[in-house]
Amino acid sequence: MAKYDAFLSFRGSETRHHIAASLYKALLREGVHAFTDDQSLNRGEQIQPALFNAIEGSRVFYVVISKGYASSIWCLQELARICYCVETSARRVLPIFYDVDPSEVRKQIGCFGKAFAKHEERLRGDKETMEEVQRWREALTRVANRSGWVIGNESYCVHIPEMVRKKHLSLLPSTSGIALASSTIMHAIRTYDVFVSFRGLDTRNNFAALLLQALHRNGIDAFNDNVHVMKGEFIESELYKAIDGSRNFIVVFSRNYASSTWCLRELAWICKNIETSTRRILPIFYVVDPLKVQKQSGCYEKAFMDHEERFRGAKEREQVWRWRKALKQVSHLPCLHIQNESMLFFPSWFLR
Repeated sequence: MAKYDAFLSFRGSETRHHIAASLYKALLREGVHAFTDDQSLNRGEQIQPALFNAIEGSRVFYVVISKGYASSIWCLQELARICYCVETSARRVLPIFYDVDPSEVRKQIGCFGKAFAKHEERLRGDKETMEEVQRWREALTRVANRSGWVIGNESYCVHIPEMVRKKHLSLLPSTSGIALASSTIMHAIRTYDVFVSFRGLDTRNNFAALLLQALHRNGIDAFNDNVHVMKGEFIESELYKAIDGSRNFIVVFSRNYASSTWCLRELAWICKNIETSTRRILPIFYVVDPLKVQKQSGCYEKAFMDHEERFRGAKEREQVWRWRKALKQVSHLPCLHIQNESMLFFPSWFLR
């Protein structure tokens, strides 16, 4: 029998006294029996066995991924055990990307790349330990591939009420009497008027948010991953299903669009969808020179050089070639070139 409804994994030195504490208190107010090490461990109790027992006895996992998360061996060991529990039983992991770019977590670059480089340097020569480091890498990638919350340092309080809504625990029976849904959820087939492809790092909290609001005001049902993808679900498969079920597409080319393999995969899948249909694409160039996108020069050239350096296998190179082809195809379509949010409008053909 499970002991806890929820387990909180976080880097204490960065988050213990703000987002982690606020999340823990909010869960308790909702009647969720949650584990956190400073509240749930008995004095003198050995930490690692107690943490692992708590993980194995929990039904859902909130993982607060902050800039220093991967530099903590404790956090990585927790994460690997969490992933094992999620993959071997009907449990859910809910990532919270706290003041970090999810793509850096997935790719393990930036501060995450540096953290793993230090682990590998310190543990070099021990084959068994290096295998464990690889398991940590795989666990971090698997969790970052799931839908979660992307929040800034100053905005976490706004998101806390959404994080503790009972629907995020709905795949799991409760241990403390809170009313949760059945452990089986049927995913209804959903169609959309439009799918919007954008680089979250550049536009999620400004232009893309305004664009989605404008579409809604015009009666256009647009796919929104924050709304239509259940937290904890694998993002990529849900995105592909949404693309397949959309009538039209908007692609927001911004400075860092091509640096995201997620965006490029979306773009290639969109192009595949329109090959055998009458669906249309509206490219929007947002604070980026259309010629640089079309010619794949400047920041777009650098992005593809990085991809080609990273993906060296024959099949991977073919994939990068498909991304280039899709980008060229879409960037030459009739478009909007927008320098600021006040210039946003929709052509008449798109509103029909």
